[in-house]
Amino acid sequence: MEVAALRRPGFAVPRGAVRSERAARLALGAMVAAAAIVVLIAAARPSALSPPTRGGFEGWLVGPFSGLAEAWPDHAVLDSAAFSGLVALMFGCWLVVLAGLRALGARTVLAAVVLLHALFLLGPPLPLTDVFNYLNYARLGAEHGINPYVEVPATVPGDPTYDFATWHHLLSPYGPLFTLASYALVPLGVSGGYWALKLVTVAASLGCLALVWRLAERRGTDPLFAVAFVGLNPLVLVYGVGGVHNDFLMLALMLAGVGALLAERPARGGAALVTAAGLKGSAGLLLPFALAGLRAGGRGRLVAGAAVAAALVAGVSLLAFGVNGPGLDTQSSLVTPLSPANLLGLLLGQGGATEWMRIATKVALAGALVALFVRAWRGADWLTTAGWAMLALVVSLTWEMPWYVLWVLPFAALGRSGRLRRASVVLTAFLLVTLAPITGYALTHGCHCNPSHTETGERNALEIRKHLK
Repeated sequence: MEVAALRRPGFAVPRGAVRSERAARLALGAMVAAAAIVVLIAAARPSALSPPTRGGFEGWLVGPFSGLAEAWPDHAVLDSAAFSGLVALMFGCWLVVLAGLRALGARTVLAAVVLLHALFLLGPPLPLTDVFNYLNYARLGAEHGINPYVEVPATVPGDPTYDFATWHHLLSPYGPLFTLASYALVPLGVSGGYWALKLVTVAASLGCLALVWRLAERRGTDPLFAVAFVGLNPLVLVYGVGGVHNDFLMLALMLAGVGALLAERPARGGAALVTAAGLKGSAGLLLPFALAGLRAGGRGRLVAGAAVAAALVAGVSLLAFGVNGPGLDTQSSLVTPLSPANLLGLLLGQGGATEWMRIATKVALAGALVALFVRAWRGADWLTTAGWAMLALVVSLTWEMPWYVLWVLPFAALGRSGRLRRASVVLTAFLLVTLAPITGYALTHGCHCNPSHTETGERNALEIRKHLK
């Protein structure tokens, strides 16, 4: 860095810092611009960038940007390339912003976070159909009197959400508390329920960032960095917020539980973590690490709070759904072509993730979790070890989705490990590349090496198609 300095009111700023500030401001502006272009392209016409639009290109679905980019060429490969390139650009901008964060200031960064959330709120759902899967399962129960843990959506093909959804032959994989809460959306109709979910998702995401800020202050770490690390991650924004995913609701309760634990209210913390698991089961992984991080006196209170919440969640689930639970076994057995387990199977000459490899992956995950728990029990920072545990969980999954990085990011931001933060960045890059729309096309038509074209890959692909339309 150059030692010569330029004067600003009240302090001297090195020229190198000015360049860093300019780069960070340009990167932040480019990130917002890239996000806006993604939304405009997806809102131009029905396309694979917003699969629900193929069920009907309605104004209530597409939002106020509908047709504004109709001059954009109607070409599926171009759509995929543009989407993938723009998300990759956002990734690069995210890294530049993080590097120059001190020069930007909180007001600029937080304004960009809010603006990005507003863009994805007003755009069409990206780039999957999960929001309509939520509504489809909700209508099965509330409208048709069918238990979504017992019957699949194909039981009622005439439902108005059916053509917008995709998992027609899969039992609901969502937690009982989320499934039951989603029943309250049914009286709003399809469009009303859709926009209610969008608003709830954005509110939950911003609520998570507010909690991250407060927890970072309590932990003595930079709150602005923590919020930017989580809230400007392109996969969180494009796939998480843009895709309207319920992971933000789970994470909000998890972070509330962390806050209660840091405030020495272990019973409330345990109850919040169990309730989060009632929304989505992966939240339950945090509980043993929270237990390890407490003193002996607090552990009993955490267990008591968790036990009370577990009894309530189980009672509610029993009343609403009987002894049936989410169809996680089926979903967890599905394989995305470029998941780590499938790539390892290819490397070992198995053609992909075979049954024995899936078992071996689960055994390896269990071993990693036990080792991390022992570290936490022996005094290692429990939030950091919990972050590594979440990362291990994501890497072990055969059914990999981009927004799963959200499970790791807050703990990496709040933890004490620079290596965990770097690993989170690597995980983001891996998920971005392997799950980008253009990647599958390039593997199939470019190098003719699509993992789905092996015998194992074709078998795994057939299993996925069985549960779709």
